[in-house]
Amino acid sequence: MKKKILFVNDEMTMGGVARILNTFLKMIDRNEYDIDLLVLHKRGELLNEVPSDINIIEGTAFFNTIDISLFSSESFSLFSKLRLLFYMKTGLIKNKIRKERKKMLNKHYDIEFSAKEGFCTIFTAYGDSDRKLNWVQVDYKKTNYSKNHMRLMKDALSKIDMNIACSQEVMDSYQHLFKVDRICVIHNLMDDERIKRLSLEEADIETAEDKINLITVARFHPQKGIDRLIRIYAKLKDYYTLTIIGDGELREELYSLAKAEGCFDDINWLGIKQNPYPDIRVCDLFVMSSVYEGYPTINIESLISSTPVLTTAVAGVNKQIIKEEDGFIVDNSEEGLYQKLVELKDAKNQLKSYKQTLQSYKYNNQQILDSYYDLFLS
Repeated sequence: MKKKILFVNDEMTMGGVARILNTFLKMIDRNEYDIDLLVLHKRGELLNEVPSDINIIEGTAFFNTIDISLFSSESFSLFSKLRLLFYMKTGLIKNKIRKERKKMLNKHYDIEFSAKEGFCTIFTAYGDSDRKLNWVQVDYKKTNYSKNHMRLMKDALSKIDMNIACSQEVMDSYQHLFKVDRICVIHNLMDDERIKRLSLEEADIETAEDKINLITVARFHPQKGIDRLIRIYAKLKDYYTLTIIGDGELREELYSLAKAEGCFDDINWLGIKQNPYPDIRVCDLFVMSSVYEGYPTINIESLISSTPVLTTAVAGVNKQIIKEEDGFIVDNSEEGLYQKLVELKDAKNQLKSYKQTLQSYKYNNQQILDSYYDLFLS
């Protein structure tokens, strides 16, 4: 008999967790598992990329503000958000989750998988599934999303059977903060065939022959460090072009910075793209300027697209940038990025050689998938 699995996520807006989740959903063996996906606040561009045979369950209205900050500029019910925070602060959320689950879920699950640490962990912990798993995708040494409800989170984690960290650094920080002993490291799956296929579509940008063409893909969020990349590019634009794919809450701030630095019109601002891979493929170097990460899958996506990576030294990258042609890891600072780009300003032929070698890049999905199956059967 097939095992029944419930995956729980708060939303499916463009971002790493939703992409990783969709890849996971695509790869799980349908002969062994029946899969449902509960999206507590059913919204987001990546709902369209959920495999068509997955049953998507919509959360009740109680969860409609679960993924929205109290200080967000988005339109939302302030009363609903304050009510949710009250339930969280008082601990009443435990019983509330049990009541809301009865409205949404009409079957018992063998395995329940919290796809995003935080509220999804709490939701899963107070359910009645036989085996409860929790994904951890964030380095909690850098940011603690649970700081306002640590007691609740620790109680929830006592009911989780296994926490799955995407990198060693993420595991170490989570273990240190929450004192959990049921935790392991499994790297994220990557839909390499799909990425490779999409990367061969036509790019939207024209690259320069006389400069090194840089590209980055990121949410416009403080975590991503796009501001330091803009400042660096302003100093080195005689040697480089820069394409930025993404959008977010810092859009106007980053636009203003680029104008102040005198490079706004030199940057290719492409906004959000469902398929950034052709543009990554035609560029010489992908730059990830993040301040913190868990296991930044965009770096792997760039390697699959045959483009080497320059990345700050954040969690997970030492398991991604392994061979010479994979690229470069630098100190997690603006100066670290700047000095490496100064060093590489005349290295276009070297980067072309790396791109050629990366045509045969392979990512070991099967080993990762087998590790998950072992957990499902434990």
